[in-house]
Amino acid sequence: MKKLGLLLLTIIFTVGCSSTKTAVAKDAVKQEKNTDKLSFEYEASTRGAYKKVVITKDSTVTIHDHEMKNVTTKPTKKADWDILNAAYNKVRDQRLNLDELKAPSNKSFYDGAMGANLKIIVSDQIFATPTFDHGNPPAEIAALVSKIVSMSDLSKK
Repeated sequence: MKKLGLLLLTIIFTVGCSSTKTAVAKDAVKQEKNTDKLSFEYEASTRGAYKKVVITKDSTVTIHDHEMKNVTTKPTKKADWDILNAAYNKVRDQRLNLDELKAPSNKSFYDGAMGANLKIIVSDQIFATPTFDHGNPPAEIAALVSKIVSMSDLSKK
């Protein structure tokens, strides 16, 4: 009887593990397909200035003012999107904790720098950082923010 119980337990454990592996594999495929539903928003503002960048797989939009009178739109280059995705993948495990990141400086509190924040939108979920100084993001997202800014037209206006 003990042998039968042990045999049943082994079978149940083996089936359970294989279904877990299948679920993990399905999640990985689902994440790959979700790059179409992935976008990044970087916003920096102070009392007298406003800048925003929205990047999707297809387009990079840079907004230079609150009134949206000065907007540039360009296609997102595949090479840039791949680099951005690589930077995103490095922080993907931290995205649930983006709201807990600490800013390395606080000049934006007294208008010494533009206050900036980053939003990562995956399907219908939004992951956002607290405010940090434009040009000085938390180290955990520095590469991602740097790539977003370099892909935009922020430095041109």
